[in-house]
Amino acid sequence: MTSSTVDVVIAGGGVAGHATAWELSQRDLEVLVVDRQRPGRATSASAGGLWPVGEAVGLGCGVIYQAARTGGEALDQAPESLPDTFRDFLIESHSRFPGLATELQDLTGVDIELDSGPGLLFLMQTIGQQAVVDNIARGLPDGFVLELLSPDDVIELEPAVTTDIVGGALLPGENQLNPMLLAEAYKRAALASGTKLQPDRLVDEILREGDRVVGVRMGEETVHCGHVVNAAGAWAGQLAATAGIQLPVEPIRGQVVLTESLPPVLSSCISTSACYLAQKRHGEILIGSTTEHVGFDTSITEAGIRGLCRGAVTAIPSLADIGVKRTWAGLRPGTPDELPVLGPVAGVTGYSNVTGGFRTGIVAAPLMARVAAQDILGETHDVPIDPYLSSRFDAP
Repeated sequence: MTSSTVDVVIAGGGVAGHATAWELSQRDLEVLVVDRQRPGRATSASAGGLWPVGEAVGLGCGVIYQAARTGGEALDQAPESLPDTFRDFLIESHSRFPGLATELQDLTGVDIELDSGPGLLFLMQTIGQQAVVDNIARGLPDGFVLELLSPDDVIELEPAVTTDIVGGALLPGENQLNPMLLAEAYKRAALASGTKLQPDRLVDEILREGDRVVGVRMGEETVHCGHVVNAAGAWAGQLAATAGIQLPVEPIRGQVVLTESLPPVLSSCISTSACYLAQKRHGEILIGSTTEHVGFDTSITEAGIRGLCRGAVTAIPSLADIGVKRTWAGLRPGTPDELPVLGPVAGVTGYSNVTGGFRTGIVAAPLMARVAAQDILGETHDVPIDPYLSSRFDAP
């Protein structure tokens, strides 16, 4: 048995884990990230959509989740909106990406492919959906823009879109990046700032003595530390349980389809009740994503892939003749209220959560990491952390 000591151990090296490591390392803490590239990590199930208002009002992945929860039949029901406090959290986090992209590229040489376009365009395919979107538009506070488009307006903006629609809803400024490159850039930035990395390793157990977390065990190796950060994504609940901490995070499978490279087809990110579509910088169109409660199963299914392809062709008919380059599935960390879990746990010192991003994990990552690091160091939070504490799930 070997042992060592650092200031902070971060269990999990996805976007959230390495972003938090970077924040902490810049404050002169000795940070160790323990990470294994397990099949199904959440980044692989993301389109890299930066859709803060779209997700908050349910017109991004939320409308697909709504359809999945209602059996795919009641597509004219209003998607559930996220709390206004979290909408503002997402908007604040989103505002940091232009500066972040420049800073990360200067430090690491990695271009995260932050692309601007017209925005997120939701296709309204029924009169019922149009009524739902009209209500969403009326309920937005001053300063928020949701442009209601006629079918002709939609075709002028996106000529490849089907004419079999009743209109569109455009959220300007909601764009995209490459989530895999964001993860790589955060990792390189953390390492450049002094973070140490244990690759191809897993934290098997969080070590706890009484009410204090004192380190982690990885096989025969023990690392003592002042603080453990649980950034294990879909596996965060399992990891927390090793320290007797209840954390209601569960895996939600998202199957994804990637087309062959194409000339420019889409300038917007497209959302429908069946799928979303985003054309990436190298020409492939990413089609996502199912929302399935199937445990830690990362397999793809014929029904899931066919459903995504059918939805994509319904939205963009020309895709019917396009080849598929790749299909895969990822596991996103879901919570009962679809909000992340950040910060400490009541009654336990030396432990923090940075998980539960589900469908907003990419756009929320910069601010999630920031406030988590501020909390560990006792700094003033950029935004209140209380709405995201795990104590909200405690029984009354």
